[in-house]
Amino acid sequence: MKKLCLLAVASVATSYSALATVYFSDNFDGYANGNLVGQGPWQQTGAVATSPVQANNGAVSLGNTGQDIYAPLISPTTINDGSSLYIGVDVTVTAAQSAGDYFLHWTPTVGNSSIFQERLFAKSSGGGYVLGYTSTTGTAVYGTTVLNFGTDYRLVLNYTGVPGLANDTFALYVNPTDTTTEGNNTAYMTGGFVGTGSETNAVAGINLRQGTAANAPSETVDNLDMATTFGEAAVFTVPEPSAAALGILGGLAGLVAWKRRK
Repeated sequence: MKKLCLLAVASVATSYSALATVYFSDNFDGYANGNLVGQGPWQQTGAVATSPVQANNGAVSLGNTGQDIYAPLISPTTINDGSSLYIGVDVTVTAAQSAGDYFLHWTPTVGNSSIFQERLFAKSSGGGYVLGYTSTTGTAVYGTTVLNFGTDYRLVLNYTGVPGLANDTFALYVNPTDTTTEGNNTAYMTGGFVGTGSETNAVAGINLRQGTAANAPSETVDNLDMATTFGEAAVFTVPEPSAAALGILGGLAGLVAWKRRK
């Protein structure tokens, strides 16, 4: 029996080690069109269930008001001083408001409905929109390059821990041309800690938000992941749960073969 357990554990461990720095990954494929909550890892944030977030042909449609959602990471993590965490996501904004609002963030504990970190904003500008950022609560800072409605962009958001209080840094990239080396790209915007809330480096969940109708954008998101390297966020990484499932199947196959030899 011990030999059976060792075979299974070894197989699963091998599968996980190949993507050990990927904390979350979802391409939204295989979900039925309709309410996303209840499919895969996605759950509702808070009590508002109106205007549910929709799975739509292998992507996610977010409106400008209604239900907010979250998914737990494969394993919670902490952004240590000197280390970075990256979020990668494909975004197509179809409408935005002049006030602006955020549509993506992470939380320090699973299901948290009040502490929202690393908030990504969009607001209208000219004939398009600009992206913005806050580390916590407070007024967002925005980039100056106007992006086009209806165009798909790959966004990569870097959060880096810095010793001290309320001084961690961020960098946002739009369609990075070098998907392996962060420094070879020009950031859409960079800065230090932005906001009035407390800084926390604990990360347990990734969140999508629909905001308020007067402020929030409407967009489609896809190929969402969170990792410790720029390259794994710049190019969508195969979902970790699939790798784990393959590892388990491989382990079970090994168990079956061993039992037959017995």
